[in-house]
This record gives sequence, C-alpha cells and structure tokens, in this order.
Amino acid sequence: MYPLAKRPSVWLLPLFLVVALVYLFSYTEMELVRGSSQAALAAASTTLLFSCLLSSLSAAVESSRENLSRGVLDAVSRSYFERVFFRLWPSVTAGVIVQFTSVIILLLNSKVIPQLSDGLILFGYVLAITAHAAFGNLLGQWFHGRFAIPLALVGSYLFLAFTGTSSFFPLHYLSGMTLNGCCMAAQNIDFHAIWALVVFSALSTTGFIILAGTNRPLERKRISASLPSVHIATGTLLILASVATGLWLGKDLEGIPAVAMSDEQFECSNTRPQVCLNQVQLSGGDRRMLVAQSITSLTKVGFPEPQRVTASMDTDLTVEEDGVLLTAFEPSYTDEQVVYAAASSYASQLANHLCDSDDFDQQYAMIQQLQEWSTGYAQEQVLGIPSGGLEQPLASLNRDEQQIWALRAYDSLTRCEVPAKPGKDS
Repeated sequence: MYPLAKRPSVWLLPLFLVVALVYLFSYTEMELVRGSSQAALAAASTTLLFSCLLSSLSAAVESSRENLSRGVLDAVSRSYFERVFFRLWPSVTAGVIVQFTSVIILLLNSKVIPQLSDGLILFGYVLAITAHAAFGNLLGQWFHGRFAIPLALVGSYLFLAFTGTSSFFPLHYLSGMTLNGCCMAAQNIDFHAIWALVVFSALSTTGFIILAGTNRPLERKRISASLPSVHIATGTLLILASVATGLWLGKDLEGIPAVAMSDEQFECSNTRPQVCLNQVQLSGGDRRMLVAQSITSLTKVGFPEPQRVTASMDTDLTVEEDGVLLTAFEPSYTDEQVVYAAASSYASQLANHLCDSDDFDQQYAMIQQLQEWSTGYAQEQVLGIPSGGLEQPLASLNRDEQQIWALRAYDSLTRCEVPAKPGKDS
C-alpha cells in the first residue's frame, strides 16, 4: 500500500470539500433547519453528490493503481478482505469528512443537539459513501485505470442523478439524496427512507466487494478466469437483492420522506383558544399568545371559535366538527408572519376541504379574497399594521360591510356554495 500522503483521496479531498461547501451555502436555506436536528441532518443529503463522487473516484484511482503494481508480499501477508479494507478506508474517510462537515454546519444552524435515533441518518450516509467506494474499487479491479476512473465518476453521478430525479419515488431513497425534503416544523423524518438507504447500501457494498474479489490476485488473466463463477453469482445476487429490498422498504414513500408529529409532541397553552405547538416551533420563541390573539380578533367579528389551534399536519380536522383550527408555523417566523399564518388558518382550512364540484375555480378565488381580508384585519387589530392593499371590489366596502361579506363568504364556503362576490349588494 502507498503512504497516506500519496493516496488519491488525500489530494482530492480539499477540492471536493470546497465545492461541496460552496454548493451547500448557495442552495440550502439555513432558516429551514432552525430548531430541528432531523431537518438539519436531512438537508445535508444534498452534499452526498460530492462525498460519494469523491469516494468512488479516489477508490477507482487507488484500486487500479494498486492492481497494476500489486506485489507478492502484500498478497501473501494480507487476506483479501484486509487488502480491501486498507485500499478503501482513505476513500471512505475522505467522503465522510466532506459529508460530516456539511452535517456539522447545518446542526450548528439548527442550534439543536441530535437525538440518539437520529444517528441512523448519519449511519446511512456512511454506508452510502462506502457503497460508492466499493463500486470504484470494483471498477479499478476489473478495468485499467484509463477506463476505471472515468467510469467511476460517471457511474456514480448517473446513479445519483437518476435516483434523485426519477418520477418513481421509492427510487429516490436508494441514494438518499432527496432526504432534504424533510422536515417542516410539524414533521418527523420517515425512517423507512433511512432504512431503505441503509439496507441498499450495505447489501450493494458487499456485492461490489465480492465481485471485485479474486482467488488468484497475482495472475493477469481475464475476469472470467480470475473470478470464480460462484463469486460472480453471489455478488450479482446481492446487488439485485439490495435494489429489490430498498425499493420494498420505500414502497409507501412519497416525494417528501416525512410523517406528521404525534399529538404528544405538542405543548398547549392556557390561552383561549388553546394553542398547541411543538418544541421545534417553540425554539424561535413562545408566540402562542400571539396566535391566540390573532384568532380572537376574528372570532370577535363572528368567525367560529375553535377550542384548540394547532400546527398539526392532520388536515382532516375542522373547526365545525372537531373544534380544531389548523395553522402553519415555523420557528423563524416574525411576529407579522405569525399573525398572518394564524389569521389565514380559516381560509386554509377551507382550501383543505374544498368541495369537489364544477365551481372549484370560483370557490378558490373566494377563499383567496377571504384570506386577504382576514390576514389584513388581524394584523391591524393585533399589531396595528394598516390593512391596506385590498383589491377591488372588496376595498370599496367600508369596514362593517367587509366583515359582513367575510362572514357570509365563510358560511357559504363551508356549505360548498359559491359566495356572492364582494360588493354593495353582497
């Protein structure tokens, strides 16, 4: 084996690290990971593009170079798996350094210490990097360096690009690059996505290593002669099994690998109405009182008073039947955004339960106008911000007329009817 200073991963690492960090800071919204370690860890999946390419490329360089100059002493003194370990560990380590640097940066921005269960995400990243290193090693053993090196780079890139952009969602989670769709403030990561990555990467790594193995490493013979057929069959079956198992684990996953938080993860206030937020949402400050004030400003006008206001993702809940009003809430929201989000909850809930009819477009247009009025009114009442900017003909009505129209419109929409357009006769 070559000294560490001469290993390709050492001199490739700085280049890939710089490119990965430039990409991370250019395309990652740091505010979206605030208060959530899972969101931070998931957002780091975008830099797998660079950590996996680095491990694949450096392993191919190392393997092809070592394969051409392999000596008798190395082959005799070490078993095959020892040689694979010493050949791959620098490539895997370099990829892990790139990946974990982005993880640390995002965790620092989240200002949250990850939980023990979140370690599975990191484990998945390590296995993904290892799988690409094993793939590069396989190419270096089978082909001359002039072919193995470009094939490793192109092969890993095409796999990441194909799985990351496929319209068949379970494929996304074989590479792990689309974990960054998780998580909004009221979501947890769906660990089926992580297990799909872990199992696929572990099985494919084993398959690549077996395919790269040879019982007679000093002989310069064709692949079919140097690799027993049982090795080829076993390695191929493991790779096929990795794909099949990974797809099976991800069969129920959609484009966003997230599940709604349970009710137990929300903390409720003593206000009227009761406001329930989770620890992620509360990490930006406790604005439950502000949410309650926003809703109260509308219930005083005549909107139905909810018993509970929550940022749960359960869109089946309604004020009329369950006494629950759903709101959206992120820890990075300003006070103005908090009031806007709370006041728009009535209109948003109508949109969630929009009636299936030929009047869809008209209903939605009225919901938009209702949201415009309710958010402007609440911001004026709670924060003293003038509610200007209403579009005609709603702006032509006086305050009392606007309130009457808003209540009638809300009532009509809950009954799947198209309300009258705002005007003097509405």
